[in-house]
Amino acid sequence: MTKSEFLDQFKIFNEQIEAALAAQNFDRVVNLDLARRDMLHEFTATNGADDDQHFFEALEACAADNARAITQMTREMSQVQKATGSKLRCLSGYRD
Repeated sequence: MTKSEFLDQFKIFNEQIEAALAAQNFDRVVNLDLARRDMLHEFTATNGADDDQHFFEALEACAADNARAITQMTREMSQVQKATGSKLRCLSGYRD
């Protein structure tokens, strides 16, 4: 696999991960992330470091995109958790 092919596939994984995050399909996120990590490990094992700045910048950009998506998802989950907690507290008054 060439660097260009690797980056294309890596970006596809990132797009799929972001879509799964948006759909809150966390099992899919985990499976895609594991496949992406396996691909990264395999690629780095067969291709030595050659100080290709463009390649590393592309990887860092993908990582930054995923970090933003995960941060957004975490924020949304926190908001849902707070809203759910409030509703449960309100509903618990009906049980008493």
